[in-house]
Amino acid sequence: MTAWLANHFFNPAFVVGGVCLVASPILIHLINRMRYRRVRFAAMEFLFQSQQRNQRRLLIEQLLLLLLRILIVLGLVLLISRLILDPAQMSIFRGAQSHHVVLIDDSLSMRDRWAETSGFAEAVKVVNQLVAGGAQQPNTQKLTLIRLSQPDQPFFTERNVNEDFVTELTSKLDPQSFKCTHQAIDLVVGLQAAKKLFADERAAIQHLHVISDFRDHDWRDQKAITTVVEELSTTGVSVNFVRAVPEAHPNLGVTDLTGDTQVAAVDVPLRMRVAVKNFGVQVANDVRLSIFDNNEKLPASVVFEKIDPQTEVTHDFEVRLSTPTTHKLRVSLDPDSLPEDNTRSLAIDVPSMVPVMIVDGDPAGEDGSYIADAIAADPKATGYGTTVENVESIRRRPLDKFSCIYLVNVPELPADSIDALERFVSAGGGLAWFVGDAVRPAHYNDALFRNGTGLFPVPLDTAPKELIVDPTSPGSDLITTNHPLFRIFAGEDNALIKLVRIFQFFPTAKDWIRDDQQRKDGVRTIASLRSRDPLFLEHRFGKGRVITCLTTASPEWNNWATDNSFVVVQLELVKYLARTDHNPERRLVGEPIVLSLDPAEYTDTIEILSPGNEGDSTTRIQASPEQPSDGTTDAESKKSVRLTAVYHDTDEPGVYTVRLLRQSQVSEDQLIAYNTAPAEGDLTLVTTADLRKRLSNVAGVTIQEFGQLDWVEGREAGSEIRQWLIWALFTLMIAEQALAFRLSYHPPKLAGKLPKVK
Repeated sequence: MTAWLANHFFNPAFVVGGVCLVASPILIHLINRMRYRRVRFAAMEFLFQSQQRNQRRLLIEQLLLLLLRILIVLGLVLLISRLILDPAQMSIFRGAQSHHVVLIDDSLSMRDRWAETSGFAEAVKVVNQLVAGGAQQPNTQKLTLIRLSQPDQPFFTERNVNEDFVTELTSKLDPQSFKCTHQAIDLVVGLQAAKKLFADERAAIQHLHVISDFRDHDWRDQKAITTVVEELSTTGVSVNFVRAVPEAHPNLGVTDLTGDTQVAAVDVPLRMRVAVKNFGVQVANDVRLSIFDNNEKLPASVVFEKIDPQTEVTHDFEVRLSTPTTHKLRVSLDPDSLPEDNTRSLAIDVPSMVPVMIVDGDPAGEDGSYIADAIAADPKATGYGTTVENVESIRRRPLDKFSCIYLVNVPELPADSIDALERFVSAGGGLAWFVGDAVRPAHYNDALFRNGTGLFPVPLDTAPKELIVDPTSPGSDLITTNHPLFRIFAGEDNALIKLVRIFQFFPTAKDWIRDDQQRKDGVRTIASLRSRDPLFLEHRFGKGRVITCLTTASPEWNNWATDNSFVVVQLELVKYLARTDHNPERRLVGEPIVLSLDPAEYTDTIEILSPGNEGDSTTRIQASPEQPSDGTTDAESKKSVRLTAVYHDTDEPGVYTVRLLRQSQVSEDQLIAYNTAPAEGDLTLVTTADLRKRLSNVAGVTIQEFGQLDWVEGREAGSEIRQWLIWALFTLMIAEQALAFRLSYHPPKLAGKLPKVK
């Protein structure tokens, strides 16, 4: 009830008391009827009988007079309280002590530009006008300003609104210091922060002003927003939504940039894919995309002939990176209404070649040579550098430097070699198995399969098996699924797959269930034989992938190793298995950089190189020892303590460089690519009608259209209803006086003078 009064009266404090005054005409009427004492005598009996005949008419006239007097009192109360029928016209400054919390949306979409202004610039103007209006009644209003990007850190907190504050606010909201972010931010978080502020203090009148662009994608699941607004309204807070953008503007945005970066190598064509979306309602023609490498524009460009409205299209392109270092790749569209989403960055670590380790169980290395020839016959063309080793090399060489490892016809592995391989794959490395006649099934089942917990995906039967030729079934020996490894065999009636002949393979154990769905162990059959026995299997081990082939890599058990399709499949396999944990990270702007360092390897000095319009800027931060967890002893904490540091200033899109200093005083760079959230490029507005519909069950909510400032100025708000009230009161008073005169007693004037009494 208090919120309703506050939304419909400039002076709500007068309403309750004024309504009580309505009882005064009723009391006066009752007192007038009780003040005469009845005395019965003959002359009055005649008059009483005469009065009874006119009693109904007199009663109606008296009740009408009473009603007129009640309406006059109500009219005076409404006039003094300054009734406003439309809350949208209500001025927010009424002379009473009020607390105004302004929640300003500073998400990326508020950077929407038109006619030399932007959504965020218009929002700042509204804040300035709001404070200027409050300063006309100095020290009666308090203001708290919250940015949606930092809801727990108000920009101003409960400041008295006066002329001094107007001057301070103008300087603090300068465009050079008070900037809009590049982030996608949840409106619910800001509303909850405002709710907490209101709960901590109880002012006479509480207002929440939400200044935003009200994009449709933010309100598609509005249940959470509606819940918080309803809770605010229930506690007496009036919620005022203010539009900062007049209409949706056409916009194109780069939504994704990916590629086979895990196998990038110097001077080897690197295949990339870029996605662009048209967020507007009109067709975009001749869309050109420029490509930059370390801020230098490449001669090649990507052209989209046509992009339909609300449609995302992709385009593949190739780049050649000529130096063995980390490259900052960036694609960019021509500027439009939201230029900040027209670029996308990606950091790529480019080595001289991608190292691949091949462990051959045959001392002669014959099986391994077929794989080496397939993927690295010309390292300058493929970018792979292979090393064919024996089993002993697994524990002698550091495995982390390899992109993936092949195990070819390996009889068995020592326990320490198995541990090293498991650590390698768990960290993100790739592993490929090829069997052969040297494989010992008992060892594979016990030490490598380990009831489904090891590196090998299936238990093996006791001996290899021949694939029986069926003259009545002329189909291909190999049956593949829709997997990246077998793209060369895609399409119906593909002639290449019919050339592959499998003569012998290692079958799985007889009690092993072949149906992947029935087992539910994470092992997937990606290719099988015409006998329905599995031939290629895939499973995950930690962060890495494992591909297993149950035939040989050499032409001993098949003819595939001599077929051209074998080369293509091996190139796809090494690409699919290549480890990705060494690739530079990709994140959304606003996510902090959290570092945890081993003090035995790194010092506590860290430099962050942040991107900007005028080049990279350097920030030096200091790492500090992390606090030991409860229950650890001092000796344990000293052994396990690590250096930690957090860097929060990651709002600018681009590639950030984290420069670490090793104890050997050699610097080490880690690159992280930060990009904007693709959804922020959708500038479609939620309509006011739809907004009212979604908030239909919430009282005390007003919606201000773009440029509508009556709610701030408020000087003429309610003037029309006040004029009607004045004319109504004038009419009621005249009618009341006329009826009162009619019902009162007026003795007739005598025609002549009374005779003198002597």
